[in-house]
Amino acid sequence: MKNYQICSCCVMDTSDPDIQFDSTGICSHCKEYEKLKKNRLIKLQTNFDDLVVKIKKRGKSHPYDCAAGISGGTDSSYMLHQLKNSGLRVLAVHYDSGWNTEEAVHNVKALTEKMGIDLYRFSVDWEEFKALQIAYLKAGVIDLDVPTDHALHGGLYKAAADNNVPFILTGHNMETECVMPQSWVTDKLDSSNLMDIYKQYGSGLKLKTFPLQTLFTKFSNYNIRKIEMIFVLNFVKYNKKEAGEMLKKLYGWEPVRVKHGESIWTRFFQCHILPNRFGVDKRRAHFSNLILSNVMSRDEALGELTLPIYKDNFEQDKQMILNRYEITESDFEKYMTQEIKQHSDFKTEKGLKNAYAKIRNILPNGMLNISTRH
Repeated sequence: MKNYQICSCCVMDTSDPDIQFDSTGICSHCKEYEKLKKNRLIKLQTNFDDLVVKIKKRGKSHPYDCAAGISGGTDSSYMLHQLKNSGLRVLAVHYDSGWNTEEAVHNVKALTEKMGIDLYRFSVDWEEFKALQIAYLKAGVIDLDVPTDHALHGGLYKAAADNNVPFILTGHNMETECVMPQSWVTDKLDSSNLMDIYKQYGSGLKLKTFPLQTLFTKFSNYNIRKIEMIFVLNFVKYNKKEAGEMLKKLYGWEPVRVKHGESIWTRFFQCHILPNRFGVDKRRAHFSNLILSNVMSRDEALGELTLPIYKDNFEQDKQMILNRYEITESDFEKYMTQEIKQHSDFKTEKGLKNAYAKIRNILPNGMLNISTRH
């Protein structure tokens, strides 16, 4: 066990077991951010306007230039504003996991209506999603948001395929999502890992509507349908605080109190299960991103970390989750205290992905792409 240490630049600490510090006390996350920042500056030279030209050129023979995933949070909302102002023909895509907060519902409706953008909503059969989520709770793994994130990714590609759209644009970006310890998350798109967990701990209900992203499905989307995913905010100057103020003024947009707080389940997972079961406070990663992108000072972050992590009605959220998942209080407490398992304890696609990468490296450029993210 490492002696406790906190970064002298951001607020990441030894709750990340893999963190490293240099002689001045600066952590490995800060070092990695600086490397990625240099790459982003190169992308900014290939500026947003050039990207828009590329998207319009390919999109002109399609009903929409692009599909844009929108959750109602700051990142995706600001992205939608930028896309609309650029003159792109956008299909907004929203995944309703069944856990939308009032703010998320309001923001998606206000933005798409005021911008005059078509909205494509999708969801997964509730019984299937519930069965998957409970399987993850029973399995004892840390990343309980995999079913949500896997479905979101699959739904975006389904929306693009169903509507013959060549590009998917998302609000993921390095300014707010660069710092994240690998021990706190797992590969969200590892379908083998997901299905092995479900096979061992699931109810046996067949997943008929869940958009499982197998290697074949991903290969088909990337190489046959040639749907390209772009993290578009990496091509623009982005300040989260300024973006939120602008969105409130223009669209009556309402902020959520925690990152990814557009989902009741996700905020319960991040603000209760992670700190109490796994000793993980994701605010450290989120605040560190904001410190490194000059949106928040380190002193402000340290002050926030002294405040209660749950900013919403914890008991109300907990009771809603227990009721909707049909879990008793005693069952939930059992899940919170059982043996912790690693995602690597289950089957994984990692070996196949590594083999694929080796094959791709010896083939001419463009022949095979498992990912076209920018």
